[in-house]
Amino acid sequence: MTRARRSRSKTTAQAVLAVLLAALVLPAAAPAQEAAAAGDSVDLEALQADRDKKARKYPLDPRVSRYLGRAAELMDEQKPDEAEALLQRVTESRLDAYNLAYVYRMLGVVAYTAEQPDKAIGYFQQVLDLGMLPVRDEAKIRFTIAQLNAQRENWSEVVRWIDEWRRYVNDVEPAGVYLKALAHHQLGETDAAIENVKLAIELSPDEPRESWMRMLYALYTDQENFDEAIPVLKELLVRFPKKEYWIQLSLLYRAKDDFEDSLSVLQVAYEQGYLTEDKELRRLARSYLFHELPYKAALVLEKGLEDGTVIADADAYQVLADAWVTAREYEKALPPLAKAAELSEDGNLYARLGQVHLQREEWSQASQALSRALEKGGLRNQGNAVLLLGIASYNDAQVAAAQRYFAQAREFDNTRAAAENWIAHIDRELGG
Repeated sequence: MTRARRSRSKTTAQAVLAVLLAALVLPAAAPAQEAAAAGDSVDLEALQADRDKKARKYPLDPRVSRYLGRAAELMDEQKPDEAEALLQRVTESRLDAYNLAYVYRMLGVVAYTAEQPDKAIGYFQQVLDLGMLPVRDEAKIRFTIAQLNAQRENWSEVVRWIDEWRRYVNDVEPAGVYLKALAHHQLGETDAAIENVKLAIELSPDEPRESWMRMLYALYTDQENFDEAIPVLKELLVRFPKKEYWIQLSLLYRAKDDFEDSLSVLQVAYEQGYLTEDKELRRLARSYLFHELPYKAALVLEKGLEDGTVIADADAYQVLADAWVTAREYEKALPPLAKAAELSEDGNLYARLGQVHLQREEWSQASQALSRALEKGGLRNQGNAVLLLGIASYNDAQVAAAQRYFAQAREFDNTRAAAENWIAHIDRELGG
């Protein structure tokens, strides 16, 4: 092999090695914070001075450096087994602790990238046991061990290693604090999870991650601590405006029996075009009705039925008709009520339609609707429908038909007295 070729090979191997080791590097450091670490404090300055002394006393052996480079080449060639075997042979030679630490670290990197977490943890633990690498490098290894335990879903070990990692850093990394929060959550330790995810968010005030804020919101919601959950959700809306957050905020207010704010949130979401699904528009319309705003309810449903965002079923037409009736817009209520009655499986809505026609003194239309109600059947108050049909017939000058209906209505307990009064009234008219 020529000298130039060997040089290029060495450069490539070093580049690959750098990439592999970069996988263990933490995210960019947060502003300096005091590390609220568990366990005994560590004099990091004195510890680093000791490691610097060891580095001067035990320089990296050129032979070891070549093996590390060759292992990186094998990893670049997707040959992790060969890389591990090569490095294992190196560990069998007589190496001082400093060089051995670098070999074990590379073995950990090989296992890490080969998705062998148990083996990687073992190699990294050997690095830490030797205590030879720079403090910063060993801190990264501790964090990596925490991550590997998260992959194994060994959450108690995640907590332990994050606490250990924090003893060896001056700056608190938000990502590490969040990882601990996640571990506490998986362990069912909600208060500890909240404490840590809040700290992670506080440490990155300019750009907090959406997933972290969602986790904090979810934790508060699980505790039914809606007073704390609402500000988090509002912050999510400001930073990451999404429909789901509008819906959730409205539901949170409803859970607190704050129906006015619940409606206000839905109204703003609707005006901004976030409510586009059938169930969302129905919820808004019913909220308007609950707050005695029937006109707005009707407009929401009319638009939804026209553009197809609201499914044209009996319930939708019925709510629309109810809205117009409540708004005293009886003429506008008739078409949707007729449509609802047609789509309904029983005759109750036809009976309701007949009542509206009666109020408008539209006797013939009332008779038609009430007759259709009786034909469909399944009425909650059949006697009342028969009685109203008699009244409509009487006012439409169909006296004989009215007499028949009043006679039928007399057979029902709840309409007997009224039917007998009508029969007596007709008898007096005819006898007079």
